[in-house]
Amino acid sequence: MSSTKPLLTLLATGALVSLAACNTVQGVKQDAHVVKDKAVEVKDAVVDKAIEIKDKTVEGGKAAGQAVGSGLEKAGDAVKDATH
Repeated sequence: MSSTKPLLTLLATGALVSLAACNTVQGVKQDAHVVKDKAVEVKDAVVDKAIEIKDKTVEGGKAAGQAVGSGLEKAGDAVKDATH
C-alpha cells in the first residue's frame, strides 16, 4: 500500500494542476469578455461625446454665420442710409 501512495499522490496532484489550468483558462476567457464589454462601453461613450461636440460645433457655426450675416446686413443698411 505504501508503494501506491506516492503514485496516487502524484496522480491527484496532476489532476488538481489540470483543474487549476482549466479554471485559469476559463478565468482568462471571462476576464477577456469583461474587458471587451468595457471597451465597447467606452467606445460608445466616446462616440456619443464626439457626436455631441460635433452638434455643438455645427450650432456654433450656424450662430456665427447668423451673426456675420446680421452684421453685414446692418453695415449694408448703414451704407445705404449714408448714401441717401
